[in-house]
Amino acid sequence: MQMQFRLCLLFIFVIHIAYGQSDSQEVCSAHCCFDDTTPAGIMISHAHEKGEWMFSYRFMAMDMKHVLEGSRKVTSDHVFNNYLMYPDHMRMDMHMLMAMYGLSDKITLMAMLNYNYNRMTMTMHPGMQHNHGGTSEESSAMKMKTSGLGDIKLSLIYNLLNKNNSQLLLSPGISIPAGRINITGNAENMYDGIRLPYVMQMGSGTWDFTPVINYFYNKTRFSFSSQVSSIIRLNTNHLGYKLGNELTLNNWIAYKWSKPFSSSVRLETASLQAIKGKDKDLPKDYEPGSNPANYGGEKAFLYLGTNYYLNTSFLTGSKISLEFGVPVYQNLNGPQMAQRFTLFASYSITL
Repeated sequence: MQMQFRLCLLFIFVIHIAYGQSDSQEVCSAHCCFDDTTPAGIMISHAHEKGEWMFSYRFMAMDMKHVLEGSRKVTSDHVFNNYLMYPDHMRMDMHMLMAMYGLSDKITLMAMLNYNYNRMTMTMHPGMQHNHGGTSEESSAMKMKTSGLGDIKLSLIYNLLNKNNSQLLLSPGISIPAGRINITGNAENMYDGIRLPYVMQMGSGTWDFTPVINYFYNKTRFSFSSQVSSIIRLNTNHLGYKLGNELTLNNWIAYKWSKPFSSSVRLETASLQAIKGKDKDLPKDYEPGSNPANYGGEKAFLYLGTNYYLNTSFLTGSKISLEFGVPVYQNLNGPQMAQRFTLFASYSITL
């Protein structure tokens, strides 16, 4: 809660700074698309002119390994004191398709679809391996894989301020529960006919409110942005739980080396709550991910990114972006798998 309070204070401070500017030139006519230095991992950062379209594809890969309890790494023996399986490694891939349309110079509409692919490997408790036959090495390894469409995101982006080299955007949004939350496992992973853990499902099962406020400042070759975003779960899903609320602060700076090429450094801090309620059909002692208490915590990530504009022939208005991040702080409601790195890659075109 202390981190959430600090983030809210920063949010108020950013608004104060933005409105405290004196009147002068605008950032650009109505948007920042063709000078946009936004990192690949930031979804909402600018508005569009009336009648303008932007389409983008974004890929995210998140890799997790080792288990933390708080900020302390714990061993498999420690996890086996309370659970039947120890999570060795997890990889989450997300493919996102996004479209934006300038309804007016002040209002932009955004819609996003995503396809998720998750896989996890686990080690079974040594005392249970004899029940599954084979050698010790063969029987101790267990795997889970899930894939499918995720929840649908819709947002309205309002251009609140656009002057003094500054732009302030307010973006209320909703997440529609389109992703499945009833995917079951099989005998290979001990979840035979049982729903898989929360993290392996495709969606939240709830309607979520996703507000964002983004402040952007641009001066010659340098730019700076500060963004506060949140996910607020509005209801409990039909299985009897809801994922925790999230509050995230992103601060990034970028430098334009040339007209088409820029680099960025981004610091992301986030506070995530644990799951409220539980899936009554999911045994919470199978592995840490099956226990709703082992979700949420506080995290900080440092990202390095690059953008390149393709301003030739039919590729005019296209941008390729890459960004790679590693954790600098993780204090998790554990035992819980820790993130090792996150990779973003995106392509966008403005028409």
